[in-house]
Amino acid sequence: MTDEAVGKRIRELRQEQGLSQAELVKPGLLSAGYLSLIESGRRRPSPDVLRYLAERLGTTPGHLATGRQPDLWQETERRLSFAELALEHATAEAALSEFEEISRSGPPPYHPRAELGRARALELLGRTEQAFAVYEALWKAAEPGTALWAERATDLLRCSRDLGDYGYAADLGERAMATFEDLGVEWSDSSVRLGVTLAGVYIHRGDLVRAARLLRRLIEISDSTGSPLARGSAYWNAAVTAHYQGRGADAKAFADRALALFGETDHQRNLAVLRTFYGELLLDGEPADPGQAREFLLDAHERLTQLASPAEISECETYLARAAVRLGDLDEALRWAQAARSRLTADAAPTAEAEAAIALGMVHLAADDARQAAAALAEGERVLERATPGRAVVSLWNRLADLHEERGDTTAALRAYRQAMTAAGYRRPSHPLTRV
Repeated sequence: MTDEAVGKRIRELRQEQGLSQAELVKPGLLSAGYLSLIESGRRRPSPDVLRYLAERLGTTPGHLATGRQPDLWQETERRLSFAELALEHATAEAALSEFEEISRSGPPPYHPRAELGRARALELLGRTEQAFAVYEALWKAAEPGTALWAERATDLLRCSRDLGDYGYAADLGERAMATFEDLGVEWSDSSVRLGVTLAGVYIHRGDLVRAARLLRRLIEISDSTGSPLARGSAYWNAAVTAHYQGRGADAKAFADRALALFGETDHQRNLAVLRTFYGELLLDGEPADPGQAREFLLDAHERLTQLASPAEISECETYLARAAVRLGDLDEALRWAQAARSRLTADAAPTAEAEAAIALGMVHLAADDARQAAAALAEGERVLERATPGRAVVSLWNRLADLHEERGDTTAALRAYRQAMTAAGYRRPSHPLTRV
């Protein structure tokens, strides 16, 4: 054993887990200066320090000292690596089984990593409530203000947002950001991504002014200190905000910047979802470009089917259906709309179900099939009635109203417009004025 080899192993494990030296400090046992000397090979850790570092880094003192792990640990490492690889290639069910088995019977130091894999697999499978519970346990176990704590808080915000619980998500995000401020922690990729996710919650609940203000600050911070992932995330959400504010040129400029930044990373799933959003921009632009939108969406769909959740794939397919209608290919539009509807699981969010049903109704309406169009749109209404109010729900009610109006059902159109106003926070007076 050499002091340099021990220090190198400690440094590599710390960096793999996104921990700073300051995050491993323990008063009375390990200072930042002592850890720096250990990692540089100039000091040998005492047995107590070695045991403490092994516990914090999820390994054994023997591994830190010699580089050798017990046979069972080596096998567990191999199984976890294969499960994580399976998760990246859209075989979430198989990965979930492996993560669950390791959580039950694997060596304790591997349990947090297995639980994180389990949460991600559950989220990919559309079982968002279960994923939320696992992320929450991991978040509570992390030390407040650390990079790991920020990452798990980000996971919680994302799940809460997808479940439609915008109030809880916003409160959690604001408290987490306040924790960083109170602790005086410097901005990092993890805290920037947490802020970006909070901005996304504001966008979903329709608070675009607050989202835009937070994103301006995050873009300024991430441009000077952030990685391509953090910067790309900030520009992406700025594009979404601009899109919903009707600033099409700004939205496209921000999205172009986000695409370039994500192209520098290995986050292929995020890149695919971003390309889906870019396809939406092209569909809704002035003028619209359904041909180019279709190219972006087909590329995104190919990536998503290997990496993403059913809801993300379904959303892409609804946009492909819209593009096909604009291009006059109703057979293709019907195939995409039916695929989007059939892909969703029983745990899917109401907004995802409603979007798929409305897309199918749009295609039937374009094909002059009034009966099928009415049935699909009625299904969309039933689903939206149980959705949590927010920007996405307002948008879907407005789309429903437009389609009802197009098919000549003014009563249904008025009902949908009123639902959109209610979802946006407007309340009709209890005693409306009447003409005498």
